[in-house]
Amino acid sequence: MTRFPPRQYSMRVLRRYFSVFLIISLSVFGTAKTGRATAVKELPVLVTVTELSAQPDQYDGHRVVVTGRIRSVEIQRGRRGSEFLILVLEEDSPAPSKTVQVYSPSLPSVKPGDRAMVQGIYHQEGRQAGRPFENFVDAEVILPDKP
Repeated sequence: MTRFPPRQYSMRVLRRYFSVFLIISLSVFGTAKTGRATAVKELPVLVTVTELSAQPDQYDGHRVVVTGRIRSVEIQRGRRGSEFLILVLEEDSPAPSKTVQVYSPSLPSVKPGDRAMVQGIYHQEGRQAGRPFENFVDAEVILPDKP
């Protein structure tokens, strides 16, 4: 019986085997812990400002689309110096109506008096730019809306 000498692997081959092992183990075990590979964005729910005000618990933390008339636009500065925008959105009716605040890190192409459609995540309370807010939409998209 002949014994063969132990095989010597070069450093390049060992690195390649280790890389393949690392990629396989991260793809199998890494996604199970974080859950990011299976996370799917929730479809937005079309709501009115009145519905958000009447049932805030139902929409808290959910993606919504809300339309209305912009009452005011205010640029504010966060604790770290970054600028953000606060819109006050109201129902498009002649009578005084409920309002909802909209937080946006970018400046949309709308002004007070315009109709707008806002898509984002509604929160009953939370922090944006280091400040506490209540009953607001963290806007992903703000678009001008046709009457």
